[in-house]
Amino acid sequence: MADSVNEKTIQADRQIFGSFILSDSEFALSVSYVQEVVNAPDSYTPVPLAPSFLKGLFNLRGTVMPILDLCELLNLKPTTVSENQKIAVIELDGVCVGLLFDKTGEVFKSHDDERSDFGQENLNGVVGGVFKKDHGKRIVQILNVSKIFKLHNVPKDSRTRLGKENFNKRRGTRKQCISFVVGPAKCALPISDIQEILKIEKLSESALSVGNCIGTIDLRGSTVPVIDFSALLNYRDVDRSESATHGDRRIVVMRLEKELFGLMVDSIDSIISYFPDELLQFSLLEQKKADMFVGCITGHSELDILLLDHQRILSNEEVNEITRGHSKIYRNETSAVNTKLNKNLTRRTFITFNVSETYAVAINEVKEIIDLPKQLLQPPRLKKHVKGILNLRGDLVTIIDARTLYRNGLKNSDGFNPENQKVLVFSKDGNLFGLIVDSVESIVTFSESDKVKLPQMIYDTGEGGLSADISEAVEVSDTNGTKRNMLIINVDSVFARSTESSAA
Repeated sequence: MADSVNEKTIQADRQIFGSFILSDSEFALSVSYVQEVVNAPDSYTPVPLAPSFLKGLFNLRGTVMPILDLCELLNLKPTTVSENQKIAVIELDGVCVGLLFDKTGEVFKSHDDERSDFGQENLNGVVGGVFKKDHGKRIVQILNVSKIFKLHNVPKDSRTRLGKENFNKRRGTRKQCISFVVGPAKCALPISDIQEILKIEKLSESALSVGNCIGTIDLRGSTVPVIDFSALLNYRDVDRSESATHGDRRIVVMRLEKELFGLMVDSIDSIISYFPDELLQFSLLEQKKADMFVGCITGHSELDILLLDHQRILSNEEVNEITRGHSKIYRNETSAVNTKLNKNLTRRTFITFNVSETYAVAINEVKEIIDLPKQLLQPPRLKKHVKGILNLRGDLVTIIDARTLYRNGLKNSDGFNPENQKVLVFSKDGNLFGLIVDSVESIVTFSESDKVKLPQMIYDTGEGGLSADISEAVEVSDTNGTKRNMLIINVDSVFARSTESSAA
């Protein structure tokens, strides 16, 4: 008897519709599918490879959902964008999608004498019928919710259901990734999946330059094809100009099985730490390369960050196309290089940064990299080199200005731009401290046999400079064969200096 009552209630709910206005047309949805109606946000997280009707991703209290532009989807003439645009959040089998419209209409009950459903020939469309209101003078088009969720095979993934499952998961170990800018989006790769991040002035032309591959670099004897990642994600046409790698662009080198590939990104953003249960899942309407995206990291910047699976970025077909079918030869060359490298001592990875000149610190000593906060706590009697205290997700971090600590003397000269400043966050004896640097440059890896120790007199400039806390200086060769000095910072020494009362 109870089941019969529930079924009647469901059927009654499905007879109630809410209407909304879009352009000069009126549409209706069964309220049984509508979770809520909210104001449209100022911006959306861009989705790579998205169809034209997908505005982007919207995070609503822990649920990351795609937002559909119905004007684009239904080929309607767009109207002037209203400041009062709304989003109707609809849900089917645990998957949430937002529909963008201009304003709300009314709520009404369906009457058979007003309703006309379309025939079988129109079942592929998202408009399933019409209501003829006011004796036919007013036409309200009925949206077929099930057809909306079948656009480009929307996955029936219950993980998007308001993120409730996350509360029951074990928190696990905090993980780290490196975020970077690609077109209008921010993406990230786990640090463990990145071999190196390089600044390259020029790529070598190669027969491998097909599709989105724009050339190669020589990485210690290994030929690495470079892919224009923004072009791969359909954000722009492939850039093969001589200046393609200039400016802030970097090459993120990753390994796919035994082969190395480089992704050209627009700029490196930060090192981000997150707990696995903080990843928000979302459904992509466009299934091409959908498995590339692991989840969404929120709360670290204005844009949500899309975490990638590096093994899914390139398909086997794309790998074969880039290597022009000579993958066996290519792997043999790489294998020979790896054999040589394995004879060397353990490889070390460093983050390079700039404070008037280039320095480096071991990557495992950096907890994360963040943008310079605009506001900091200001307790009394701070030392001159302490800019303030940052509340970083519940942990207090003492923020130290490297320029003041080391009396560098540079202000806004020699290319120094305050907007590029970053904070390297370290942990020492249970204390967190952050070092403000002019910019973060790249990630480099080398073995002991690759470096040549420099005489201390070359880099020892006295107690006042950052070089006073250098643990060693090495001469390394970049991908172009150019030799340069790399000054490696001793974090313990920096921490000790920053806590000395004489530095006040």
